[in-house]
Amino acid sequence: MDIDAQGLPLSLWSDQVSHRGLVPRPGPVFGNYPLRDLPLRSTSPTVAWVQSVLAAPAKPSAKQDKALLAQIQLAEKKWTALSPREFEERLANLRVRLSVSGFLPDLVAEAFGVISVQVKRHVGFSLHDVQKQAAWWMLGNRLVEMATGEGKTLTVLLTAATAALAGVPVHVMTANDYLARRDALQLKPIYESLGLSVAWVMGTSTTPERQKAYQQNVVHVTAREVAFDHLRDRAARAALDTPSIVLRGLCMAIVDEADSILIDEACTPLILSRQVSAREADQRYRLALFLARQLVKGRDFSLPGNGVIRLADEGSALLATLTKSLEGPWKLKRYREEQVCLALAALHCFQRDKDYLVRDEGIHIVDGNTGRLAVGRVWSRGLHQMVAIKEGLAPEAENETLTETTYQSFFPRYHALAGLSGTVFEGRTELMSVFGLPVVRVPLRLPSRREVRATQVLNTADEKWREVVRRAHAEAQAGRAVLIGTDKVADSDALSRAFEAAGVAHQLLNARQDEASGEAEQAVIAAAGLPGAITVATHMAGRGTDIHLGPEVLQRGGLHVINTNLNPSRRIDRQLYGRAARQGMPGSCECVLSWEDEAIRPTLAAGWQALAWRVGTQMLQSRRLAVWLCRGAQQQKEDASRHQRWSMLVNERLMARQLALAGRQDWD
Repeated sequence: MDIDAQGLPLSLWSDQVSHRGLVPRPGPVFGNYPLRDLPLRSTSPTVAWVQSVLAAPAKPSAKQDKALLAQIQLAEKKWTALSPREFEERLANLRVRLSVSGFLPDLVAEAFGVISVQVKRHVGFSLHDVQKQAAWWMLGNRLVEMATGEGKTLTVLLTAATAALAGVPVHVMTANDYLARRDALQLKPIYESLGLSVAWVMGTSTTPERQKAYQQNVVHVTAREVAFDHLRDRAARAALDTPSIVLRGLCMAIVDEADSILIDEACTPLILSRQVSAREADQRYRLALFLARQLVKGRDFSLPGNGVIRLADEGSALLATLTKSLEGPWKLKRYREEQVCLALAALHCFQRDKDYLVRDEGIHIVDGNTGRLAVGRVWSRGLHQMVAIKEGLAPEAENETLTETTYQSFFPRYHALAGLSGTVFEGRTELMSVFGLPVVRVPLRLPSRREVRATQVLNTADEKWREVVRRAHAEAQAGRAVLIGTDKVADSDALSRAFEAAGVAHQLLNARQDEASGEAEQAVIAAAGLPGAITVATHMAGRGTDIHLGPEVLQRGGLHVINTNLNPSRRIDRQLYGRAARQGMPGSCECVLSWEDEAIRPTLAAGWQALAWRVGTQMLQSRRLAVWLCRGAQQQKEDASRHQRWSMLVNERLMARQLALAGRQDWD
């Protein structure tokens, strides 16, 4: 009889996989590197959504959820009553049954029961029903919206440990290296009490360290590290370099802050490259920038938004004239226009202290979704070098692309994919169309006590900063803690200077600070809950640490959150507001904007802006009109971003098909 690596008959595996949909795992049946073929879906987002809905699992009914919770409660009592020897025997039996039969409700209840018991033994408190419910839904390949502060870390533990007990390698995606290491260390005693191993992978991990980590049952790691490890494995497999492979395939992933990764960062290019000789590259970059500076905005090119450069016929003709005497590839229309469009992007689309910082004679990218420095990341196709030349720096050596992907092409490769976030519901249509993942909401454990104050739009940015300082200082003097969110480093610096000018003490958290040590960041956030504390932070979403409030702050009204910019999506606004009034605590939030804000100004014609300005300052209906205009601008950005992501996905799939027809299909 043939058996797999877990000692189970292969006939059982093949039969159960085909009939019960078990999650594949490394072994003789699925190979040493199981991963899923990309699903074939329509290029129309609407049709793709219909296709995904028809293929998606149905959400358990309320009756089924109630029955499962009752089974879990009964299982907890049984596990608690066992002797150590009986416990080990029953646990071993459960692992075999899960491996053979998969995530059947009675087996999931049994697994949740033993995990809940071990959590109580090691942490000292019981898991809530909402956590068990969310974990049960995630085991069925779903995304769950779970409010901030409801216990997402232990919810992920329930899901990951149950899958690992079934023999499935699990990748738990966290926001950054610090959180990957912290969560793995904190949860390690619980995992080990279940007979499971856990590890973490960081950006500094070596190849041997990665190979060892990925051999464990559960690995805590950032999405970026796993994606690049997969790209390196792809290159190693193509070169028949088996010893360099680190992963065991893409079996199951659980994504924390799922909307940030699967929506906001979905199109971020993940490029595996190698450094090559620069030689003539520097001259090419400088020539492209010189040519770009000859073009006039509005006549020769336009900037529709989202980093897009649109070259007009006049600009194309002018480039042809300017490069008439040049030799080599500059005679090719497509080449010269691509190079010059990159130079135009470097000059007009990428801004210092927003998209990048200049430090240590180099260009350091700021992650637009987290506000952190994207350590080790560079822009491709010469863009990074052009930005450096624009800033008067020597460009780095050029890189040659070996292979590349994006998250929206990478994550569908997982046989099982789930995730959770506090603000994923707004993106449910897109997530269903792209990833085939249903989105479900977990009810709040306690009613929300958040006070949402009216949005105010002021005339100028200076007025906005003064108003934010005034409001924050007033709340802090009342004994509350105040958190102020900005979307870029330059804004946080401007606000910090306004606080200093007013003589108001505050803390600043942005990409200028050394975030190599996550402990330093967490210390700043931990102090943000003290009475009278004012914290200015760039992109609070995904920082992974709660702002703990003392009794005195709660008595005075809890945390007050001030949003100072119109984010690209209302979902991102909710991420910031979700820091206040968690778990039934008191709290409040408000939004203070100005007509000079970058997110609002381009969407308003000069006449409308002048009208809105007058009405917004003189009439009683001003606030409603201002909010209406701002939400309209926000909706435009959301629609444009969604359309851009879908277009990129379609282009990626078409390119993959062309490569396959040309005989250059990837090994996976």
